[in-house]
Amino acid sequence: MGWRVALCMLAAVQLSSQYLLPGDVIPSHYDVRLAYDVDPKSNFSFFGVVDIQLIAKRSTQEIILHAQEFLVDDEKVSIVGLKDAPKVTDVKLNDTFNFLTITLDRDLDENENYTLTIPFYGNLVKGLDGAYISSYTNLKNRRIEYLVSTQFEATSARKGFPCFDEPIYKATFAINIAHHKDYSAVSNMPLLTSSNNNAMEAYWPWEKIGQKFMKEQSSFVWDQFDKSVPMSTYLVAYVVSKFTYVESPPDLSRTKFRIWARNDAIDQTSYAAKIGPQVLSYFEKWFNVSFPLPKQDMFAIPDFAAGAMENWGLITYRETALLYDKDASSFVNKERIAEVVAHELAHQWFGNLVTMKWWSDLWLNEGFATYVASVGVNAVEPTWHADRLYAVDNTLAVLALDALQSSHPVSVPIDDPKRISEIFDTISYRKGSTVIRMMFMFLGEEVFRQALHNYLTKYSYSNAEQDDLWSELTAVNRQYGGLSRNVTVKQVMDTWTKQTGYPLLTVTRDYSDQSVTITQRRYTALGGGGAGAWWVPLSVLCARDAAPPPVQWLAREEGVAAEHRFEHGAGPGDWLLFNYNMIAPYRVNYDERNWKLLSATLTSGDLDSIPVEGRVQLLTDAFALAWNNELDYGTTMQLASYLRREADFLPLSTGLSALAKIENVLKRSPEYGAFQKFVRRLLADTYRRVGGLAVKKILNGDDLTSVKMQTTTSAWACSVKVPGCEENAIEMFQQWMDTDNPDENNPIPADLRRTVYCVALRRGGVREWRWALARRGAANVAAAADALLAALACSRDVWLLAQYLAWAVDGAAQVRRQDAGAALAAVARSEVGYYVARDFVYARIRDVHAAFRGQERRIGGIIKTLLGQFTTQKELDEFLAWKEKNEKYLSGSKLAISQGIEIARVNIDWLRKNKDLVVEKLREYSA
Repeated sequence: MGWRVALCMLAAVQLSSQYLLPGDVIPSHYDVRLAYDVDPKSNFSFFGVVDIQLIAKRSTQEIILHAQEFLVDDEKVSIVGLKDAPKVTDVKLNDTFNFLTITLDRDLDENENYTLTIPFYGNLVKGLDGAYISSYTNLKNRRIEYLVSTQFEATSARKGFPCFDEPIYKATFAINIAHHKDYSAVSNMPLLTSSNNNAMEAYWPWEKIGQKFMKEQSSFVWDQFDKSVPMSTYLVAYVVSKFTYVESPPDLSRTKFRIWARNDAIDQTSYAAKIGPQVLSYFEKWFNVSFPLPKQDMFAIPDFAAGAMENWGLITYRETALLYDKDASSFVNKERIAEVVAHELAHQWFGNLVTMKWWSDLWLNEGFATYVASVGVNAVEPTWHADRLYAVDNTLAVLALDALQSSHPVSVPIDDPKRISEIFDTISYRKGSTVIRMMFMFLGEEVFRQALHNYLTKYSYSNAEQDDLWSELTAVNRQYGGLSRNVTVKQVMDTWTKQTGYPLLTVTRDYSDQSVTITQRRYTALGGGGAGAWWVPLSVLCARDAAPPPVQWLAREEGVAAEHRFEHGAGPGDWLLFNYNMIAPYRVNYDERNWKLLSATLTSGDLDSIPVEGRVQLLTDAFALAWNNELDYGTTMQLASYLRREADFLPLSTGLSALAKIENVLKRSPEYGAFQKFVRRLLADTYRRVGGLAVKKILNGDDLTSVKMQTTTSAWACSVKVPGCEENAIEMFQQWMDTDNPDENNPIPADLRRTVYCVALRRGGVREWRWALARRGAANVAAAADALLAALACSRDVWLLAQYLAWAVDGAAQVRRQDAGAALAAVARSEVGYYVARDFVYARIRDVHAAFRGQERRIGGIIKTLLGQFTTQKELDEFLAWKEKNEKYLSGSKLAISQGIEIARVNIDWLRKNKDLVVEKLREYSA
């Protein structure tokens, strides 16, 4: 066995070294000069020159960097040094890893400085990564306007200009952009000077440029931007557009803030203009580290793949994540904007100032930004209770995904650049955030913030890995006495970041002596558990506690081979609750008597004695443990019956989400009616109490959780046919159809529109669908268009859904490229659309693959959505046979597809083992 393991390890090392730059030379500064013609008549031509100042770390006759999707003028590539420099003898591009190899006639001298010059040229395309063309319609003259935008994370800076496109190679950048005078250019740093002189004349004389652009030199301006701070290539950004901007009030931040949007949407920037500088100022205090740039621009880009991108000093957003209209946007839209703005601003420290060495530690960027976003939003919108809302949402998402064997560790080895995009997922973002919150809770705010300050200061303008962070946290923590049991932060956190999954604690009480025994093993969705052991922070509450006791620890070796004994203060008749504040992502199973004590408390009217997060934990555990037969469904359904009286949004939504998992496997079965009847009985009183659709308004529009309570219960009530719900929705939609100038006057409350639209289109026909499509086309507010995008998938007309899918993939005007993935997934999730989408993907995977070029993980998300609804072995066998024939289209989606296959198996296994029993319980508790 030994030699085989050694060979496998050697092969992995060789593969890893294949795609990484050799590091023989490293960049210290880039002068990037670009000229763009934002005009379809010249096919969006561009010319560029990059001068890269290099240091030779080792003698080498080759310089290897990255370049992709443009042409290099080989004859003009040159290198100069302080001494006599080598001559360039060959320039080659390797398409596999995008390596641009420049061969010299002799070695570079070790530790000497050189300047490498590379002229290049090409054409921009309408896309979503690299430097690309976006477009929109000017509502005043109905003309299509074009702009240049960038999206360089993770490995697309090489599509903008030749560069050392790995995060470890930090350098300064001086950007110069030539553009037509009708446009403006913005980059990471402030504008320094503007000129009419061709900054590239020595390499690209205007005679050559003008021939391609078909324009006079006098109509162009060259904008020179200030030299940047040292940063990774993926953070470089620029936008060339006809946008206008709103400047934030100067009293909100010492940093100049500008919010940019198309002219027709500039009146939707006021919320971002207020919250952006407020959050930035708060973060400067919270980290005790100043924001190092003089300005922060934020752009709403009409075509944008992600939610936003944290480019230093120039953050780009999808319109829905930055623009807010008080009449057309919902409260949830507003919350989303606050969350995304805070997330991107948190990146200015975590990710930009201190950057991971390689994408394996992406979670250091995304996990921290996700956690710190909740801190920022909580500071500027305290009534939303974002800290609790986001913590619960993130933990529940982790408990769902990380129960799969096909999940991955938080810190994940990346052995192929194609896999990088796949780990921009729930684990990197939400599990990363959840374990960081866990650290905050067991270390305390003072220790945590001081250590972060030390870390950010020590590694400013540099790169770090997770062990560097653990060292800083441990050092400060020891100044304050250290953790109990003399454990280090690294010892604890490595168990959460370096292995997949999370623990299931089995707690068995001895009611005679106030003790429990605890075991730990990995929880898995298919049951049976798995290998794994953790340092688990135990936050334990019992009925008689006046105040929560301090956190105790279950060590990694405890509760694995033998039961671990633990003492508590609960009497024989008192309930005992672990993880009452959701300090860490783990599940807990109890002995039957303790489950009954907890259930009796919830159903007896004393439910507030159990904290909100504790009720969330109980509900998610009870349903998950019953799902894989570790708890009987009688106990789970008895506990869940208390939800009829639950007045807090978080536990109710948790219970409904757990029931949605059962709905997903029953909705195409003859027994679905029993499920609907159960939920109707569970929800009907709450639906009416919080307003529902009957009142045709939001009852408490200033309270976010109240709004969420009304909208969530309304959506469920219509779905399970609570009497009057669908009729109210249809009535409201018809009222909108009858309104004069419906694009300006929508009588449906913004927060209820998604539910109303979906019901109306599900119950309606072609007339309603085409009318909604027209309203979407006319919408000037992205959030309004987004709500209609989802609603169009609710139709039951197969041919309409097939047409909608074809539009999404074929690049039709009705569905923007950025929305194509959402449209396909929305159809795949609907009752009728599932069949249409499945057949469509099977038949047209080649076209689907072409439509998502550069964002293959979207394909994985769509296929995972389909697989998540499989309920029979026949469906899965058909998929596996199809997959085998189409592997070449799925290479960038392997992780998502393997997770989808596992979810399908979980569904099939559940139906075989539990369907009859659960349907019986649904009928029993709805009688």
